[in-house]
Amino acid sequence: MAAGPGIPEVLFVCVHNAGRSQMAAALLDHHAAGRVRVRSAGSAPAAEINPAVVQVMAEFGVDLSAESPKALTGEAVRAADVVVTMGCGDACPVFPGRRYLDWRLPDPAGRSVDEVRPIREEIDRRVRALLGELLSDDDPGAGPADRAPVPAGVTIRPMRGDDAGAVLAIYQAGLDGGEASFETEAPTWDAFDRAKLPEHRHVAADTATGQVLGWIAVTAVSGRCVYAGVVEHSVYVHPDHHGRGVAAALLQALIESTEAAGIWTIQSGVFPENAASLRLHARAGFRTVGVRERLGRHHGRWRDVVLLERRSTTAGTS
Repeated sequence: MAAGPGIPEVLFVCVHNAGRSQMAAALLDHHAAGRVRVRSAGSAPAAEINPAVVQVMAEFGVDLSAESPKALTGEAVRAADVVVTMGCGDACPVFPGRRYLDWRLPDPAGRSVDEVRPIREEIDRRVRALLGELLSDDDPGAGPADRAPVPAGVTIRPMRGDDAGAVLAIYQAGLDGGEASFETEAPTWDAFDRAKLPEHRHVAADTATGQVLGWIAVTAVSGRCVYAGVVEHSVYVHPDHHGRGVAAALLQALIESTEAAGIWTIQSGVFPENAASLRLHARAGFRTVGVRERLGRHHGRWRDVVLLERRSTTAGTS
């Protein structure tokens, strides 16, 4: 990685580097405790940090009083593994091999302390989710034959109709992260229910509370009989539970249910910047078919898509 072996570097960028990016950088540095290198910058830096931001961060136990806004440079972007933009538009240069996220958040400028606190809370939620991805305990050396264990305290079960609210909320949270899909809004439950094959919908739930932590489901790729054994899947995990192995357990459940039903191919498309998802699928036996370059525009920039597939070793082999 750019920051050195095993230490990822994250750069937060907003316009003035006086509010959102300062809070995000301070919160990630606080939670990471030295495990991530963090910087922030602004495309048009202000003279000082917003006093309301300094106050709400002090309430959190983080002192920003000695910090000052810094100018965005190409060198800072080039050094980062992950670049998180917050309303700086096209001012942030794009370099190959970096993961870019766009967090759409209200600007604290001109807002009261009471109005800035919810912004801090939302940034903290996203920062903790990002940290979970960066520090995922997935072992990149593990082979695809390894069966993913179900994490302690988690139950994998079929999706039910009364899971609709939680499933769609997790769906939207994943879309808001900017790396899950070209889509920006989760569908209605009716649309979701019509599109997803009912026998291959699974959720991960907290065993003690029943809270839905994540879900996985598939759609048929075609109505033609020749493609009856080919499906495309989606898997989403609540940001607070990234890095626990929930997605791997859901993917294992899907593989087992599809193979039992005679489905021979599971396919998906993943943004190349979504390294955690690519590792997850590689461990589950997916192979990279190819890359569709500049497939579509997403939040104002062209995105490539890595095509993945897993061919069953039991279904469709004769």
